[in-house]
Amino acid sequence: MKSPVKQLFESMRDGGPSRKWPCPKHSIEDEPHFLFIITPPYSGSTALAQVLNSGHGTAFLQEQAEGQWLIPGMCGPDRWDPEKTVNWSSVRAVWLQRIEYIRALVQQVDLVIEKSPPHIVRIDQLTDAFPNHSLVAFNRNPYANCSSILYRHHDPEAKREADRLRTVSKLAETWLLRSQWIRKWIEERNVTTFTYEEFCADPATYVSKLAANLAPLRTVDVNKSIKVKEYEKQGLMSFNPRQISKLSQDEIDAISRVLSEKAQLVSFFGYDIL
Repeated sequence: MKSPVKQLFESMRDGGPSRKWPCPKHSIEDEPHFLFIITPPYSGSTALAQVLNSGHGTAFLQEQAEGQWLIPGMCGPDRWDPEKTVNWSSVRAVWLQRIEYIRALVQQVDLVIEKSPPHIVRIDQLTDAFPNHSLVAFNRNPYANCSSILYRHHDPEAKREADRLRTVSKLAETWLLRSQWIRKWIEERNVTTFTYEEFCADPATYVSKLAANLAPLRTVDVNKSIKVKEYEKQGLMSFNPRQISKLSQDEIDAISRVLSEKAQLVSFFGYDIL
């Protein structure tokens, strides 16, 4: 069987329907169940997904469990735009073809774990396209989230203090915006939800909640060593203390000022404003 990547490029070369929205052929009849994790980026969802993927019959579409990266049109710079037009026929074709390829290698794929963060703004469309699904909402402490993004994408050591404060303020605004979307789906869909902090403190409890309706998760090993970003492979643990300790008091205060504008939303997820 040709690899999905090779088939994708052949589709483009042979005049496929679109370079952005390829529609490769597939022959899946028994479509697997999808577990969609509604999560912002840099919120610990990689750790959650890797733990869940220790169950028998589970799989990722892509190594980071982010199927968006398989489809050029889905992962462009406009991927966070809620008005973006997504070709869901292409998404289904690419994802189901990938599942077909994975099944040829490992035989059993009963549950696909998918956590592309931009799904946050189009869960209604996503679930219409994949009706055989479950949802879980996942969030992380806003200070840790802002610090993680600051140090991964904004080179804070090269910025003046005023620029750093503006950056963390903007990151806090983004956390609020994305958390509003998460709250929307929790309230409209009665979605199971827990936080990164709760999961790290008691993974067995939260895996059990999901496994009650998802049989493949009943074999999850919560003690499995996992590899998250550049950190060494290790057991599940919270990196919040390390991330928050990187913030100066002025940066914490700047984040707090932004969060105070929507204190009710912050408390909805169980967080305090420092």
